[in-house]
Amino acid sequence: MSRPGRDYTPRKFNKSTPNVDTSMPPPATGRKEIPKPQKKPEQSGGEQRQQRPQQRRSNRGGQRQQRPQQRRKDASPLYDASWARVVEFDAGAGVITGFTEESLIPCRIGIETSEPILPSTRIYIGNGEGNTPKGTILGGAILDRMSNSAKLDFPLILQLFIEEFGMHFVQSFFNKAGNLSLKQHAFELLDGIGNKKAQQMVELRGSSGFASMAELNEKCGIDAAELLARRFFSEIEDRTLQPRLIDHLLPVNA
Repeated sequence: MSRPGRDYTPRKFNKSTPNVDTSMPPPATGRKEIPKPQKKPEQSGGEQRQQRPQQRRSNRGGQRQQRPQQRRKDASPLYDASWARVVEFDAGAGVITGFTEESLIPCRIGIETSEPILPSTRIYIGNGEGNTPKGTILGGAILDRMSNSAKLDFPLILQLFIEEFGMHFVQSFFNKAGNLSLKQHAFELLDGIGNKKAQQMVELRGSSGFASMAELNEKCGIDAAELLARRFFSEIEDRTLQPRLIDHLLPVNA
């Protein structure tokens, strides 16, 4: 029965089969071929040259391998020196242990002679001709590897060297030395000289200064060459010792 007030129209059903694809896919015939990678086109020479600086710059962050530079002998103060003083002579090996006059660098010197060479002898080690005796620099010398006699004689040879050029050291140091700070005078760099003794030496120096090392020793009651030699030897032993009088007082203006 139909509801009252509504017309009933029966639906028509299509009994035909819908168009559905029921076919199965074809069976697999094997693995698909993977395409081979193609080679990149070669870059021209100009492009390669442009990329080389970039590659060099990219290596700056990493470890850079540099060729070791050979140290030029003529760039060292040791090989620029012209004169040296003998501390010890090994006649059997023909080797002198000494130091340069210009900067007091311990060194080894080769020499060809059959005669003995006494300590404190002056040896020419420059490039000129006509100076005798003449030696050739073999290299630097290390204090710890010197013989015991050379270690003991080293400060004594320094003292003889200072006495020989005494007026130079009087004028360049003892007549000009001033205060290093508000509490320290340059004279206090010498062994055994305190602040009170340093002020006394300044008063004795006066405005005219000392006329000679002998006058300096007599007025101040010191051995100036020995004290200065001790300071030099300490600076040779310890290269970090500051201030360095060697750098300020040498070379000698003979």
